[in-house]
Amino acid sequence: MTRVIIYSGKGGTGKTTLSAATAVMLAQSGRRTLVLSSDPAHSLADVMGIPISRDRPTPLAPHLYGLEVDTIYEWRQNLGGFQQFVTATYSARGIERSTAAELANQPGLDEILALQRVMDEAQSGRWDAIVLDTAPTGNTLRLLAYPEMIIGGEAGKRLFRVYRGIANVARPFRRDLPDDRFFEEVGKLLERMDQLANFLVSSAVSVRLVLNPERLPLLETRRAYTFLSLYGLQLDAVLVNKILPHRTDLGPYFDYWVNLQQQYLAEIDASFAPTPIFRTVLQGGEPIGVDALLHVGRLTFGDVDPGALLYDERPIWLEQWSEDGEPGQYDLCLRLPFLDVGESIEVSHSGPDLTITVGRLERTIALPRVLYDCVLGEHRYEDGILRLAFYEASAARASGKQQVEAA
Repeated sequence: MTRVIIYSGKGGTGKTTLSAATAVMLAQSGRRTLVLSSDPAHSLADVMGIPISRDRPTPLAPHLYGLEVDTIYEWRQNLGGFQQFVTATYSARGIERSTAAELANQPGLDEILALQRVMDEAQSGRWDAIVLDTAPTGNTLRLLAYPEMIIGGEAGKRLFRVYRGIANVARPFRRDLPDDRFFEEVGKLLERMDQLANFLVSSAVSVRLVLNPERLPLLETRRAYTFLSLYGLQLDAVLVNKILPHRTDLGPYFDYWVNLQQQYLAEIDASFAPTPIFRTVLQGGEPIGVDALLHVGRLTFGDVDPGALLYDERPIWLEQWSEDGEPGQYDLCLRLPFLDVGESIEVSHSGPDLTITVGRLERTIALPRVLYDCVLGEHRYEDGILRLAFYEASAARASGKQQVEAA
């Protein structure tokens, strides 16, 4: 199975450099490695010092290839009929065709197509490892959440099937309804979203967060950690980059910043332990090219294999509070660190889907089959873990439990 490592972090933290350094180390160990960029800015080629293709992997070094995903190319390959229908719809309403073509690029699909390319490459069997360099944190989290958001749970799939049936009946009477090619492409997209959602939470995929020892990156990384946990994604390391070296010849100005960074480093350790934390000291020059990146990778990881799953604590699990074979209670547990005191948590249960809203974040979770017919009870948040109680029907009646939507 191809190992997939996704790097995410606030813009300017050095995420692209550490992604490339990881890929170079993996290739140096003899693993056939692909490093991809889904960031529209595409600075991967700048870091490698080699032009990189946007449609096919480019050789960079022995065992190492690079790819900067071209979402326009991916659009044409996968959603030409969808784009054609949306463009025609806008044009029919008087919008200039060139403008309509731009509007047909629906928000979020760029990220989906990039992630689909990653999955395709991982399933191709050509690579031992894939390293993904993503856009700054906010876009990355949107990218990782979109598969489930687009599917919309079982209700979303049913709505799509109903709409397709209505369109087939009404198309002879209206010319502005989508054709079969549109529905086939969107249907395939929904299938791919299912596959992507499962791919992202598979044992071969993990996310690593990159930050600098500063206040804003620390706060953003905490929020990202909570988000990744909510979506069941495996976070196996935190990398702290651009740490100022201890030097006695730099004067009081730099002494202040070194001391301030030390305070944030202690806070980072306290925040993310026991997740492995790796530190990279700011180098004397820009690390451009394979040799310089290999040096950065060795400074960062030391003797640790950067391709290993460095931490495997589960973000979501199920606990049973009853004897085997007896009706009773289950706790669905989600590890959600860094929630503010008093942060609103809302939970609703509908058939096989559970929707959890934490502040401005929302996720629809496909429940384990054993919980389909259970009654949702109370929830509690303690020690960074959200526990949702489910009761089997007979146990719920015996105890008088009623379904509760937590506020």
